[in-house]
Amino acid sequence: MNKKTLNIIGWILLLGIGVSWIAFGYTEWFLLLVPLTYILFSISDGSISKLEKIKKITISQLVLIVIAFIVSIGIVFGFIQLANYLINDLLGLKGWIKTLSQFIAIILSLIPIQLAFGGVIYKVIGDVNSTKV
Repeated sequence: MNKKTLNIIGWILLLGIGVSWIAFGYTEWFLLLVPLTYILFSISDGSISKLEKIKKITISQLVLIVIAFIVSIGIVFGFIQLANYLINDLLGLKGWIKTLSQFIAIILSLIPIQLAFGGVIYKVIGDVNSTKV
């Protein structure tokens, strides 16, 4: 399939997810559509062809990635619960201010974890690139 077509389909799916989320709220379909959108964008920009390096990853590196992912999810969940406690119980926000605060809290809780988990992935990929087969 044409790379431009896959990019357009990815944008249509992404916009559809955004509109659906605003109109109907979160649904379980997002668990399928978001990775599909990511795969479509990866194919269209050619980064999916770089997956040959995955075959070079050792078991210890894979375990490190899985542990880092689990810890990252736990920390994000903790940050979101802390923000929920602050917004609902301590500050007692209501209405659109509460919604805006929750949105900002989710975005801010993802930033440090993205940097930490991204650092682990960057280290593993650097190790894979430096090994010669």
